Amino acid sequence: MTFSHKNKFQIITILVSVFLLSFAVVSASSVVRTGETVSIAEDQVVSGDLYAAGGTVQISGVVEQDAVIMGGKITSNGEITQNAFLVAGGVDVHGPVGDDLRIVSGEVIVADKVEGDLFVMAGSVSILSSASIAGDLIIYAGDAVIEGPVGGDILGTVGELRIDTNVAGSVDVTVNTLTLGDRANVEGSLTYISSQVLERALNATIVGDLVRNDPVIPQGDSQRFSWLVPSLVLLFSVLAWYLVSRKSLSFVIGRALVNSPRPFLTGLITFIFVPVVIGLLFVSMIGSFVGVVLLLAYLLFIALSLIGMVAILGQLLMLAFNRKSKGVSLLALVVGIFGFILLSMLPTIGELIVFALMILTLGAIVDSITRTNPE
Repeated sequence: MTFSHKNKFQIITILVSVFLLSFAVVSASSVVRTGETVSIAEDQVVSGDLYAAGGTVQISGVVEQDAVIMGGKITSNGEITQNAFLVAGGVDVHGPVGDDLRIVSGEVIVADKVEGDLFVMAGSVSILSSASIAGDLIIYAGDAVIEGPVGGDILGTVGELRIDTNVAGSVDVTVNTLTLGDRANVEGSLTYISSQVLERALNATIVGDLVRNDPVIPQGDSQRFSWLVPSLVLLFSVLAWYLVSRKSLSFVIGRALVNSPRPFLTGLITFIFVPVVIGLLFVSMIGSFVGVVLLLAYLLFIALSLIGMVAILGQLLMLAFNRKSKGVSLLALVVGIFGFILLSMLPTIGELIVFALMILTLGAIVDSITRTNPE
C-alpha cells in the first residue's frame, strides 16, 4: 500500500498529463466563471455552454447552450436556451429554459416556462402560476406547491404535496399528505401511496382513475435478518483482500490503530472535502477528466473502507480480549464480522460506530498511500 518516490512521480505525471489533455475537450465558445460572486449581465450573451461556480451566481443575460452552475445561491432572470443543471443552497428560476431543467437545492422557486422536463431534488419547492412545464415533472422534496401547468406527468416522492393547476398527464407519487386545490385538473389518472386520504377541493377534477395505496410496512422477519446479506458480502470481500494481499491489509490495520487521531481526521477530511473538489473539477470542465479519475478513486477508497473496517473492528475486539497479534488473522476477521452484526442490531449508536470505523479505515488507507515510510 506504500508508494516509492519514483511511483509517486509517475502518478503525478499521469494526473498532470490528463489535466492538460482535458483542455482539448473544452469548446472555444464555452465560458467558465468562478468566484465569490458570478454574474452574467443583462446585455451579455454566452454563445456556448456556461460553467459557473461561486457563492452567489446571477444570470440576467442569455445562455445560448447548456448551463451548469454550482453555488450557494443561484438566481436566473435571463434565458437559457438549452439544458440547465443547477446545484445550490437556494435556486430561483425567473427566466425561461429551452430544454430540460435539473435542480438539486435546499429551496427552489420556478417562475417561468421550462420547455422540457423538470427534475427537482430539494427541501422546499414552489412552482408558481407564472411557470409552465412542457414535459414531465420529477420531484423529490420535503414539501412542494405546484401552481404552474404541467404538460406531462408528475412523478416522485414528496412529504407534503399541493397541486393547484392543470396536469396534462397522470400523477404517480408517494406522499405523506396530498392536496388538490380548486384549480387542479388531472387529465390522466392519479395514483398515490399514502397513509392519509387525499384532500380534494370541490372544484378539483380527475379525468382518469383515482387510486390510493397504503405504504408497505416491512415485516418483522425481513428486518430481523436484514444484516445477513451485507455481512456475507463483507465477509467474502475482506477474506478476498486477506488472501490477495495480507501484508497491505495488516499495514492498514496498523495505521488505523496508532495512538494518534491522525487517521480519523485524515478520513474525515477526505470524506467531506474530496466530493467538493470533484464537484469543482466537473463544473470547471477544464478538469473534468481529473474529476472522473478522482471520483473513481474516491468510490474505490470508500468501498475498501467498508471492507477494511471489518478487519479493524475484529482486531480491536481481539485486543480488548487480550489477544495480541503482530498481524491480522482469520479469527480476527470472523470476530469482526460478528461485531458488525451486533452493531447492525443497534438502532442509532451502532450506525454511528460503523460510520466512525469507516472514516477511521478511510483515513488509514489514505495515510498508508501518502506516507512513504510506515512507522
